[in-house]
Amino acid sequence: MFSLAVCDDDKIFLQIVCQDIQSAFRNMQIAVTVKAYSCSRDLLRQIETGERYDLAILDIEMPAPGGLETAQRVHKSLPNCLIIFLTSHCEYAIDAYALSVFRYIPKSQLEQRLVPALKDAVKVMRIEENQSYVFKSITHGLIRIPYKEIVYVNKANRNSYFHLLSNLVYAQRKPLKLVYEELSAENFLFIDRGYIVNILHIMRIENGCAVCRDGTQIKISRPNLPSVQERLCKYWGANL
Repeated sequence: MFSLAVCDDDKIFLQIVCQDIQSAFRNMQIAVTVKAYSCSRDLLRQIETGERYDLAILDIEMPAPGGLETAQRVHKSLPNCLIIFLTSHCEYAIDAYALSVFRYIPKSQLEQRLVPALKDAVKVMRIEENQSYVFKSITHGLIRIPYKEIVYVNKANRNSYFHLLSNLVYAQRKPLKLVYEELSAENFLFIDRGYIVNILHIMRIENGCAVCRDGTQIKISRPNLPSVQERLCKYWGANL
């Protein structure tokens, strides 16, 4: 079962969106819980008390904290939570893009774009539910890390360092090439001799860098750039 939060200060529109979401998931035959919030502070307060969501659908133009700030704070507490922005004003699209949100939907196109966005989100959330990597950390003993938590792995000296969405870093005394072989090749890309990146968390390619969901930018080596772009296109085409 997936858990969704919807936040919009327009209570009538909020009710419409929630009904459309429930209908979409019924048609997909997928169990879902949908919690509606007309105040972003209420949503953030619930998250602070331990509420967890797989997907948050946020109106950008809300009373403070607005949608952009709310999204930043949701990501800080729930780094795996996907964000879909709703807005009536296209000028917010650039700011939303900079936050690496999952989708941006103009309210005027809700009927045409909401259901496809939800279907794409389900594909990503299902990918994130599966697979883990188990290894012996240098300082923390035996560790099991879900693939969805790994943003990238880099090498330094003889160690491989796992950088997680939670900002934790774990070190393993193993060559990066061997780590790559043990990870699923479908989920991870060798973008440089010293970096493996989780394809799930690459939001875009910009100025020769992979921009990750947590904001990290990692330079892609020039020889690898064409193959990385090709793999991303195939992956996004197959899963989104």
